[in-house]
Amino acid sequence: MSGNNPLYKYIHGYQEVEQERLKEQASVIENPIYDFIDFKDVTSLLEIGSGVGAQTEILLKRWPQLQITGVEFEEKQIAKALENMKKLGYGREKVKFVHQDAKNLDLPEQFDGAFICWVLEHVSQPIEILKSMKPHLKTGAVVSITEVFNATFYTYPVMPAIMEYWKLYNDFQISIGGDPQIGARLGDLLEEAGYHDIQLRSGGFHLDSRQADEKQKVLTYWKNLMSSGAPLLIEEGVVTEKQVLAMQESMDHLRSLSESVFYYRFIQATAYN
Repeated sequence: MSGNNPLYKYIHGYQEVEQERLKEQASVIENPIYDFIDFKDVTSLLEIGSGVGAQTEILLKRWPQLQITGVEFEEKQIAKALENMKKLGYGREKVKFVHQDAKNLDLPEQFDGAFICWVLEHVSQPIEILKSMKPHLKTGAVVSITEVFNATFYTYPVMPAIMEYWKLYNDFQISIGGDPQIGARLGDLLEEAGYHDIQLRSGGFHLDSRQADEKQKVLTYWKNLMSSGAPLLIEEGVVTEKQVLAMQESMDHLRSLSESVFYYRFIQATAYN
């Protein structure tokens, strides 16, 4: 699904190591995201961009009453998601995955709720996904979206190798049709798509010496996140292997400093159909 069409490039790739990273990511940042989501009154949930089922697993764990339909554009991810769900003991009565383009949904049912997490940043015209969902949601269905706001990323001390890599990483995501600041636009996008009672919150991390263990864990996660884009960035000539290594070494240095600080905010939106 790569080819020469920039709309079909995914900065993190679909390698097995990336599929495992997605599962790790979901667990590391579970609480900051899910502690502010309420699906207790939802029975049937539409998950857009379900990937390898990393978020699906958490959704089913937190709200066991859910029946989830995951929509995913990449068949490799669906195969991995089915494997993961089987290991967890979930059959089609609890979760199914549909191979479709979320901009042109064709589903036989309507849902009580919808969930999108770390997906809209990767697509051009995210408004089309939000519009495509509407006919498949019941009146009053709750929509929960969590998205990136990468301009908020900051570390102390500032590490030039990290910030240089981060800029190139984000610029490349823009060049292939994504938006690394999409979180800031969620309110306007939802309103334009016709949703109502839109609420936004800023979540994320501000970690220093007082949260040493969590800081270590999140810095490791963030190093892996940035590294996951390296193969494509190198292939496209955006960064060199030397720049990747310098970024990774700088992240390790931050982990070694008790006085280091990590700061990042994501944006969550809740709205109703």
